[in-house]
Amino acid sequence: MTHRRHLWVAIAAALGVQGCMTAQSYDGPKLARDEVARIVGDMRFTAGAPISVVLRQVDEQTLSLGQNSIDVLPGKHSVLVDCRIQETMSITRHRIEQDFFAGRTYRLSAETGPGVRECTAVHVEAMD
Repeated sequence: MTHRRHLWVAIAAALGVQGCMTAQSYDGPKLARDEVARIVGDMRFTAGAPISVVLRQVDEQTLSLGQNSIDVLPGKHSVLVDCRIQETMSITRHRIEQDFFAGRTYRLSAETGPGVRECTAVHVEAMD
């Protein structure tokens, strides 16, 4: 096995152990789900997906490699995301300012141009 392949196997194993972890943007103990809003993006290593929207930062708090979601207190938050298009290997960065409500889960989604060759915008959609 090549050195590069060993590296990818190690990264995949680490992500498998960590799973999809959720960050916490507020101080103190973890609050109940009905007291916070959850913002969810794609994992950074989404192999083979034509499009992925990766949550990078919320209110200047950067998410770590294994984190793809964050719990925030209700209110207005600044969300920084990367939109990756597999076919063109392009990445565009988007900042979204939005109000988030307690007890809701929000998913990041991409709006693409013709032929899924560019990411024109990123939206935050309430899932529940």
